[in-house]
Amino acid sequence: MVLNEKKKLETLKTIAETLNQSQDKQHMLQSVLKELIDITHFETGWIFLQNDQMVLMADEGLPPALTRDNKRPMCGEEYCYCVSRYNKGTLTKATAIIECKRLEDAISEGKYDTCGLTHHATVPLKTPDKMYGLLNVGAPGRTSYGEDELNLLESVALQIGTALKRLEQFEKEEERSRLLETLNTFVRELRNERNMCCYVESSGEYFKNMFYLDYIHISLQEEMYEVGKPASDYRETFTFKKVKGKLSLNRKKPLNPVEKEVMQFAVQHLELAYRDLMLQEKEKDVARIEERNRLAQDLHDSVNQLLFSIMLTAKAAKQNNQDPNLEAPLTDLADLSSQALREMRTLIAKKKAAELEKGLLTGLARYAERLHLKPETESEGSISIPYHIEETLLRIGQEAIHNVNKHANTDQVYLTLKRKERGYWLTIKDNGVGFNVEKYKDFHSFGLKGMTERAAVYNGKVTIESKPSQGTTITVFIPDGGEKE
Repeated sequence: MVLNEKKKLETLKTIAETLNQSQDKQHMLQSVLKELIDITHFETGWIFLQNDQMVLMADEGLPPALTRDNKRPMCGEEYCYCVSRYNKGTLTKATAIIECKRLEDAISEGKYDTCGLTHHATVPLKTPDKMYGLLNVGAPGRTSYGEDELNLLESVALQIGTALKRLEQFEKEEERSRLLETLNTFVRELRNERNMCCYVESSGEYFKNMFYLDYIHISLQEEMYEVGKPASDYRETFTFKKVKGKLSLNRKKPLNPVEKEVMQFAVQHLELAYRDLMLQEKEKDVARIEERNRLAQDLHDSVNQLLFSIMLTAKAAKQNNQDPNLEAPLTDLADLSSQALREMRTLIAKKKAAELEKGLLTGLARYAERLHLKPETESEGSISIPYHIEETLLRIGQEAIHNVNKHANTDQVYLTLKRKERGYWLTIKDNGVGFNVEKYKDFHSFGLKGMTERAAVYNGKVTIESKPSQGTTITVFIPDGGEKE
């Protein structure tokens, strides 16, 4: 049967209107297939869409041989010649004669009526950049179709393919909107969490529910959360960039591009919020240390000095005393003031970090020994350091020694502390493998950055000198009287 141009245009116009009236994929395909069958001489048709495999999405006028057992013959790719050719990539345009394996099987069994349908025409649903599935149509007794009919099917298939692409984009945006809205709620609640352990646990629960995960494992620094059991299905791992840790997940099918995009955002928010928590904890520690050091400094500068003066005065008075009646009271005064001075110094020492009880260099040397390094120490000048600067140098030195142990491939470390007119100099040197400083100057190391930030608090500076195979020298300078910015 030959279709005139007017009939073709009417068909395409009706189908275009149908395609534009629905946002539901299955309803749209069923409607457009019914319109196509109603306004052409075709009497039956069906549409397959490709997901993990070909799935029947719409059908119209199927004979009993194809509708039996809840349309079982229309399920499964092994029944179909057209699907096989589609999967092989050999079916790229409308084809006039396709012998149907599903119909052949029904005819050979002789149990079910095919209503005279033995062949069908088929055309891939596609756009220039993607294949979506197949449109099949047929009529009883027809084994061939003319060029005008095939051209019509090509046009209809292109319209359906374009509509499917539009719906696909719409569904992606809907999914992105849903996930971003959930992510926004997650981030707001995350910002209110102050407990590290609860924070990681609540993050894991959010991810599990947001992305329908069968298994999730989150490790952040020392915190870890895990739920479900790892499986052999799809698995993916996201690594945190600024802090040590990773997020691993399992589910039965891969994350789609939208899910993956939002998961990347979620991982970034998780890491940023965790770093905020770490900084808050550090700020609290710094505040406690500063208050402790301020109290120790005040005790040293006032009460300690007064007791020292009393003790000296009492001893001098005892030595110069000519009155026997004053001998015992002056002895008691000297002993009591000496005892009070010792107790005050013990109290001040306890206000300092435990590593500083016997001095900065001793504390750093002991830390190096705990890491199985062999420290050598040297000091120069009068080393009476204000407590806040002393503790800052201790923490920076510990981080530098940790880096020697981790990266330098040597067990020797040299520690030098100098007091000069301008301030205090601490040097940590090794004879290890070294590295190219220029190459790594923009590398965001949390340890190196932390050292620089600690020194900057008191207007200090950290410099790093190193070359491959020539060891590394880290020099810390904090000016005398350096005050917190």
